[in-house]
Formats: sequence, C-alpha cells, structure tokens
Amino acid sequence: MASSPTDSTGEFEFNESQNQLIGSLARKMALVGFVMIFFGLLQMVNGVTSLIMSRNPDRVIAAAEKAGMAEEQLDMLRKALSGGFWSSPIAVSALAFALAGLLLFLVGLWTRQAAYGFAGIVLTKGKDITRLMDALSALHRKYGMMYTILLTAAIISLLSLAISLWHSWRGGS
Repeated sequence: MASSPTDSTGEFEFNESQNQLIGSLARKMALVGFVMIFFGLLQMVNGVTSLIMSRNPDRVIAAAEKAGMAEEQLDMLRKALSGGFWSSPIAVSALAFALAGLLLFLVGLWTRQAAYGFAGIVLTKGKDITRLMDALSALHRKYGMMYTILLTAAIISLLSLAISLWHSWRGGS
C-alpha cells in the first residue's frame, strides 16, 4: 500500500496512483459534506422558525382556515393545539426538524474534516500516515455519533413497543 518511507519517524508516502484515488475521494467527500452542512443549516432554520411560529395557536388555526381546511379537521387541529405549546404536534415536529438539521450539520462537518485529512495526504510529503489518521479520526467521530443515535433509537423503539404491548394487555383484561 505505501510506497516508501520518507523519514526516521516511520512516515510513508503513497504513490501517484494512490494519491489520485485519495484526492478524488477527498474532493467528493468535501462536496458531500458541504451539501450536508448547507441543508442541515436550512433544516435548523426551518425548525426554529416553525417553532417560533407555532407558539401562537390562533395564528396556526387562522392559517388553516385561510387555506380552506374542513371544519372537522379544524376541530382536530384545535384539540391538538389545546394541550399546551410543548405538547403541540406542530411544536414537537418543529423541534424534531431542528434536531435533525443539527445532526445533518454535524455529519456534514465531520465529513468535511475527514475530506481535509484525505486531501492533506495528497498535498503534503512525509506526513501521509499522520494525515490518514486525522481523516480516520474524523470518520470515527461521525460514525460513533451515528452508532449512538441508532442504538438510542433502537432502545426507545423497544421501550415504546413494550409500553404499547403492556397497555394493550392491561386494557384487554
């Protein structure tokens, strides 16, 4: 994989063909990271804006009436919004939107950091292993966060299923 040692620290230098592959990967990762950061920021702004706008249930109901929502659906909306701001489905979805945007932003940021590490392999001499380890460290943070989120979601889903089954069983007896 490595072509030759360059100094007494044990660093290796990748050959030209390997550098081309790594450079191409770095450019693609940088673009993907930029797009993820951009859409993450947009989604966070959308979520926060929706959260601010949903603080006034009368405004939401008036907008629904203006949009021509049927009276039956308006009644359901009034009922959903009557439970308080933080239990409002609009507020909960706006908050979820903002949090999803934050996660997208972080994943994009870490993808760009890894891309810079890979680009550094191509642009520098005598530091390929150090740069490779920097890139792998950024990827490790990214996938570590994703692993934690997936594990948490799985646990919450299992707890939700268990609670639903328990309520169903308790209600059936």
